[in-house]
Parts: sequence; structure tokens; C-alpha cells
Amino acid sequence: MTEPKPVVMPEEFPEKLRDSLVLIGGAVLVGVLTGLVGVAFLRLLELGNDWRIELTAALRGWPVGTGLTVLALGTGACAAVAAWLVKRFSPNAIGSGIPYVEKILRGPGEPNHAWVLPVKFFGGFLALSAGLVLGREGPLVQIGAVIGERVGRLFKKVENVWKPLMAAGAGAGVANAFNAPVGGTLFILEEVLRKVTPIGFVLVAAAAISSAFVQRGVFGMGMDFRVADVAAGPVPNLWIYLVFGMALGGLGAFYNRLLLGLASPRNPLQKISSPIRAFGIGAVVGLVAWFLPNDAGGGDPLTQQVLQGYGSIGLLLTIALARFFLGPLSYAAGTPGGLFAPAVALGALLGAAAGLGFHEISPHLVPSPLAFAVAGMAAFFTASIRAPLTGIVICLEMTGCFELFLPMLAACAGSYLAATLLRSEPIYDALAKPVTT
Repeated sequence: MTEPKPVVMPEEFPEKLRDSLVLIGGAVLVGVLTGLVGVAFLRLLELGNDWRIELTAALRGWPVGTGLTVLALGTGACAAVAAWLVKRFSPNAIGSGIPYVEKILRGPGEPNHAWVLPVKFFGGFLALSAGLVLGREGPLVQIGAVIGERVGRLFKKVENVWKPLMAAGAGAGVANAFNAPVGGTLFILEEVLRKVTPIGFVLVAAAAISSAFVQRGVFGMGMDFRVADVAAGPVPNLWIYLVFGMALGGLGAFYNRLLLGLASPRNPLQKISSPIRAFGIGAVVGLVAWFLPNDAGGGDPLTQQVLQGYGSIGLLLTIALARFFLGPLSYAAGTPGGLFAPAVALGALLGAAAGLGFHEISPHLVPSPLAFAVAGMAAFFTASIRAPLTGIVICLEMTGCFELFLPMLAACAGSYLAATLLRSEPIYDALAKPVTT
């Protein structure tokens, strides 16, 4: 029996100029389609989060214990349905989806995208609206990858061209999730493909730009976060950011191990049927959200509050501690949902707390505690995902704090170093490994 021919990612454009231009047009189409679906997903998530917040506020007027019970049952039910959709229709839509996309793009195999797009869209909406501490980028990356692969199949004359268009769709998904087209392009090159090729770079960039045009030009969506002018402090204080980054690197390594431990097939939690497991985890999230409302969800509203000076050191650390455990627990539920946004929010919380402490000790060296919040966003992302350039660029695009480039670079360098010395594997690499029992 003849073995199937390996599917190789092309690195160069086709010899014919016409074919190359058609492919670029295909990437633009992929970006536009991903942008349209992505905007619909993001707008639906806004409604879902608003509904949860309004429901929680209304339930607080109910008799003691009744409102809390209803909220826990509601969040648990939404998480259970999301997990059931994955289990019943599309197991490949579980979790972030980025490890699966990486496996297909780096390897010789073919994807199985049956039902992935609707399950990722509606399952992700249910899971994130329920308040699970998961990110919107996981669903959007895999949705974009599916769109790119489907469009790529239309170009039958160019061998395996669906792969670079699948990568282009994934990049458009990241760009759409954070309104960060440069970061989306860089993420695919630095983390997913781990190399820069002519066809890869151009098609991913074309798709990301097209997605950004839809998001910004058509629907008028601006930067994710609004941040006042933030002073980085004098250049000699860069060593503080380096040490701070090393501390976050250690925390990020522990965070990854906790997440992998809870998601491991050997964990007793994973022996429970995924809808039942998701119901229990969703109920726990609902209980926590009743007492600490800011601990629910991916963390964008919370990050915005932190970047506006919200919270004392004690409050910031309390919320960070809860989210440190709720994030991995939410991922173990088996629903669609990513890791980006929770890592960024956790970094902002820890950075703001550290910045307030440093500011009290030396206001001259640390004139603005919020500088550490922004640097922490990129540093914790780097500790977990190990893509420092992507982390820096995405956080710069989300906040517009370009004057913090050097502090962010120092913090990410320290974070990367500490996580590497602790032998912490990048989270997507670890999640992409074959499942063993």
C-alpha cells in the first residue's frame, strides 16, 4: 500500500507572476472573511459579558443564597454545553486550537476541520460569556485557520498552497482578536511557523492587514486599551524591569506546569466526562465571580481598569491569585478558549502591584506604576508562550505605549531567561505533544 505523500509548506511563490498575484488576492479574501467573522464574534462576546454582569447584578436582589445558586448553575450550564459541542461535533475545536494549527502547519498531515468553525464560534461564545478565564484569540485563530484552509483548497493548480493560506488565516485571527495586525503577523512567523519565508510573510501580512481594515476601517474599532501618558523612568532603572521580568518568568513557569497538570489525561479531573467536568468548573467560576466579579472572563475589562490605576497592592494581588488558578482550571474544562488574554491580564495585575510597591520605595526611579503593568503584560505572555517579540508588539499595539519599548524589552528578556533556566517548555509546544495516558 502506497503511503500518502507528505504535505509540505511551500516557501517560495509560484514561478508564474499571475499565480502569485492570485494567491495574494486569496490572502486578502481570507483576511476580509476572518475580519467579518471575528468582528461578529467579538461583538457577540461583548453582549454575552454584559448579560452575565447584568444577570449577576439582578440576582443580588434575590433572597440570600438563591441568586448565588442560580448564577453558579447558569455559568456551569453554559460551560457544559460548550464542552458538549466539542465532544459531540468537533474534538479538534477543544481548548486554544493554536497547538492544533501549529501541528498541521509544521507537520506533513492534513487537517480535520469538520464542524470546527461553528463549534469554535458558538462554543467559544458560551464558554467566554459564562465567565471562564479563557481568551478570545483561541477561537479566532482557529476560525481564521479554517477559513484560510478552505480558501486555499480553491487554488488547485498550486501544490499545497492551502498551508500558507491557513497560516494567513490564523494570523488574521490573532490580528482580529487584539486589533494588532503587526503582532498577528509576527506571532505566526515567530511562534507558529518559526521561520520567515517569502510566501509565508507576504500572505500572512496581507491577511492581517485586510482583517485590520475590516475591523478598523469598516467597523471603527480602535485600540483595545486606553492608557494615559506613562513615564518609563530614567534609563538606569531598566535593571528593575529585568529583575521584575525574571520574577514573572518564574511565576509563568509555575503557571504552565499547573495548566499542563490539570489538562493532563493522567489527572483524575480528566477522567470525568467533559460536559460534567465543565459544568463543575463553570459553577466554581460562577461562585468566585459572585464575590470577586473582576475574576471572571478573559480579562479585558479588568486590564483596562488596571491600566487606569485601579486597585491597591492587596486587591491587585488577591485578584491575580484567584485568576492564577482559575485560568488553568478553566482550560481543563475542555471548552473552546485561548490562553493569550488571561496571561496578558495576569501580567497587568502583577505588574501594577509591583509598580505600586516600587513607586512607594523610590518615586524617582519608578515615577509611574502603570509602566510595570504594561511591561508585565508582555513579560508574563513571554514566560508562558515564549514568543517575546510577539508579546512586546501586541502589547504596544493594544496600548499605544511605544515609549515603554525598552522597559518591555528588559522585562521580557528577564522573563524569557528565568523560564528557560527553569526548563519550562513553551505552553503551545507542550500542549501539542501527543496525548499519553
